[in-house]
Amino acid sequence: MPYARTFDGPAAAADLTALFGHQLSLCRVAGGESVVCVTDTAWNPAYGAACLAAAMALGAEAGLVTLSASRPPPARLLAAAFAGADLIVYATHHTLHYRPEMRAALDRGARALCVMQPVHVLERLKGDPEVRRRARAGAALLDAAREIRIASDAGTDLVMDKTGRRGLAAYGYADVPGHLDFWGGGMAQAAQLEGTTRGRLVLDVGDAVFHLGRMVESPVAITFADGRITAIEGGLDAKLIRLHLEEAGDPNAFLAGHMAFGVDHRAKWLAPIVDTPDAGGGGADSEGFAGNVQVEIGSNDDVLFGGRNRTTVHLGVCCLATSLWLDGRPVVEAGRLTAPGLG
Repeated sequence: MPYARTFDGPAAAADLTALFGHQLSLCRVAGGESVVCVTDTAWNPAYGAACLAAAMALGAEAGLVTLSASRPPPARLLAAAFAGADLIVYATHHTLHYRPEMRAALDRGARALCVMQPVHVLERLKGDPEVRRRARAGAALLDAAREIRIASDAGTDLVMDKTGRRGLAAYGYADVPGHLDFWGGGMAQAAQLEGTTRGRLVLDVGDAVFHLGRMVESPVAITFADGRITAIEGGLDAKLIRLHLEEAGDPNAFLAGHMAFGVDHRAKWLAPIVDTPDAGGGGADSEGFAGNVQVEIGSNDDVLFGGRNRTTVHLGVCCLATSLWLDGRPVVEAGRLTAPGLG
């Protein structure tokens, strides 16, 4: 049974407007700016309404765009909606961070915020300057590094190269020109160079495959060679991961996408299964949980990562008790953030 509130109607905007106001304030919405709120016909209508009300309360010129949930967003419509926006806030299942229209908006200095978590997660993981500080410190470490090594007592020993790929900070709000973020995000991340990931990733009992909404029940060993998965061994969890990748019907689904480590002290590891497990919820907690190490399998060609792997799969696995080194220097040790600036 649920243990917290569930918001599923437009009247909930009355309670959410102040929450959106907090987040938009951190996004530095100012009087006279243009804010475009984007939603779709299947999304909780309270999100768009609360965003619109909060933006106007901050003195912005604001509008609401509602997309069809069943059809791809028209390119001309998106381009027109984004053309004059200072801030784009999108609460929709459409992955607008893969769209060229979003890339064009960011390139001219617009800011963008994706809002895709359940309300109870948005409340608990609302913008926090301390998370921003840690994420930016972690991103700076990643940005300067070339080689990433991930290892654990469970058997993980994975190496990847990220030379030339940016270190990215996700901290939940878009406060500088050209920055796109995800409300609830709390991590440092980067795309590895395609073809460089090699070794074994071992998911231990209690690790998370958050896209499938599962905690791992028995160890799973995933072997990579030249950036591609060559074997997935284990019990039920291994079978589910393999089936999910195979269902895409695309060999790119088996490629390594990106990596990350969490920096949010407020994230709850068990949130996806305990704290109102709404459909689609929990990803922010799994990814942002402080000291966890994530390896994403599949796409890395969105407007942030700048990778070349295009596929419909974006499968995230997040590991506890795991260590991460950048160019041989420890950053995460057995699930604890130990590099300077991350504490």
